Amino acid sequence: MTTIVERASAFEPLLITIVHPRPVPIQASDRNEAIELATEAMSSGQATRTGLAQLDARDMQKAGLTVATTFDACKHIAGLSRLFEARLRAAETSKSNHDQAVASVIASFTAAATATSQPSMKAATSTSISASPDADTGTRDIPAQPSTAPQWDVYRAGLGASTLVYTR
Repeated sequence: MTTIVERASAFEPLLITIVHPRPVPIQASDRNEAIELATEAMSSGQATRTGLAQLDARDMQKAGLTVATTFDACKHIAGLSRLFEARLRAAETSKSNHDQAVASVIASFTAAATATSQPSMKAATSTSISASPDADTGTRDIPAQPSTAPQWDVYRAGLGASTLVYTR
């Protein structure tokens, strides 16, 4: 459980992640704010991962959690435990031993959380620039910067046109 929580949220119980090609992590300042933000994101149709284990809506339901209870660390861990046990039972039918089953269940949690918490590297090009020699390989490669201009989609709406209102 510790591995799952550490990789998913770095032990932040009020973390909310809006799932996009480039995930948007939101750290709420208190439980009420977290509930409000997660409810708003989910009701607007945003794919959202919440809490210590960064569970999505489907996993929250399977774990017996609601938007309100997912931000209670004790209830979240209890729900995570139920979900872990259910996945472990399913994995043990296809794996040859218990250790392999446990590893696959942990991977199922951490793969989903890592995919949403790590920035997408699709925009990076494969071109590299050779720099100073390195002791191990002889050269050190530095990835080239992406050549696309940044998009100013402040709220990640994806509509292609965002407005920034500034008054003095």
